[in-house]
Amino acid sequence: MANNPYDEMFRNIARLMEKLLNDMPAEDARVIGFTIVAGPGGAAPPFDLDDVDTEEPEVEVIEDDTCIFITAQVDARAAATGAPYVTFDSDSVTLCTGGGEETVIELECEIDTIHSFYNVQHGVIDATCRKKHASGART
Repeated sequence: MANNPYDEMFRNIARLMEKLLNDMPAEDARVIGFTIVAGPGGAAPPFDLDDVDTEEPEVEVIEDDTCIFITAQVDARAAATGAPYVTFDSDSVTLCTGGGEETVIELECEIDTIHSFYNVQHGVIDATCRKKHASGART
């Protein structure tokens, strides 16, 4: 059988997931959601497990050359009083992970609000904000 050109990539992802799961602490470990961004290597943003039990919703912001990716856990208890949503402004993003509480995330660059979008699935809200200066973005 011929080799699939993506076999090596899938093997690398499987090794990465195995390493991540083996390195997680045995107690109070949870994965909220993640995005795999292919591109040039660089320093990963620091993740501190001591900040997990805070009042504020957990929000992860990752940026590359063309987009800003925002991931947050949906508050299942508060979602019963209102659906989670995202509002895009040119220089900020407003997250409502359920209920009436909103979190405003100030951005360091302008985004193309028309081509930015979000998705809520399996208790995680993912927002993708296309940068205004990114190729293919309309002004």
